[in-house]
Amino acid sequence: MLETWRARSRHEVQVLGMPARHWRWRMEASAWSLGERIRVEGTARPDVVFVSDYVDVPRLRGFLPREWADVPVVLYMHENQLTYPRSPDAPPSPHDASYGFTNVLSCLAADVVVFNSAFHLREFRAASARLLASLPRPKPARELETALEAAHVVGPGVELDALPLGPGAPAGAPLRVAFNHRWEHDKDPLAFLRAVRAALETGVRIELVLLGERFEELPAATVSELQALEGCVLHAGFADSRADYAAKLGSCDLVCSTALHEFYGIAVLEGVATGCTALAPNRLAYPDVLPRETELYEDGELVRRLIAAARAPEPFRSGAARARLRDAVHPHALANSAKGLDDTCVL
Repeated sequence: MLETWRARSRHEVQVLGMPARHWRWRMEASAWSLGERIRVEGTARPDVVFVSDYVDVPRLRGFLPREWADVPVVLYMHENQLTYPRSPDAPPSPHDASYGFTNVLSCLAADVVVFNSAFHLREFRAASARLLASLPRPKPARELETALEAAHVVGPGVELDALPLGPGAPAGAPLRVAFNHRWEHDKDPLAFLRAVRAALETGVRIELVLLGERFEELPAATVSELQALEGCVLHAGFADSRADYAAKLGSCDLVCSTALHEFYGIAVLEGVATGCTALAPNRLAYPDVLPRETELYEDGELVRRLIAAARAPEPFRSGAARARLRDAVHPHALANSAKGLDDTCVL
């Protein structure tokens, strides 16, 4: 997000990033590390410091150079550690609850707080209220509510210029469904694969385009389902390029989500931008973020919805309908997101 914002911002944006790994240690040490880097590199005093939720803002203020003491801090809540689901394979940590409280304190210490969706803001407000209710006094319940009342909502946006409108699958072809999410527990790819297999067992025809990032080892159950569906998988894994990714998405009729947790929904929005009809849960950020023209389903309905779409796939290939879906994504264009982020930094 930072790089795409920097390319479109009316401000000069300097990125001091760190590799996206060891998230617990990032929350513990990033404030010191960034402060040390600023000191060693002699970074010029900025007008605004813009940080993500992995940065402990109170600690960061303590490690910034003294001449930066009055520089305002904007906190962007891309996710949070109160409601982000833990992997069932991850060992529990005695510090897990403290990371959520770090997010709370960061909201209090920042001058401006920005969430990536209205759903995320609502969810964080409810979860932080539950956390604070469980803690002894003193606790900053009123102060946090004041900070959240003043919070902004700016989504990360979709790079429409890199996602041309596609035609869907060819006439007469089976229903073609894209799954373009990370293959991690919170996106629940196993539920998607099982739903597709259950639909296929009724005799309908479905083709799959699997574009999401995968990690070194998939759970055995997921591998088994992939093997069972091998005959209907047209593509699995990263596309060769961004253009190839867009073309493969645009060749699909539906883009599907079975997410257990979603703060924004950029993968589904990218599919809709290429003309795909979204088939996503009627919960999480999707009702707020996705266009009204998309197909939200209730829990337990996915197999039935896949069967119905597979029996009549041609409406999803209508050029006019696909163009309307793309038009509905325009409020999420990167240019709008960049302007929104720029505006939060004018203090």
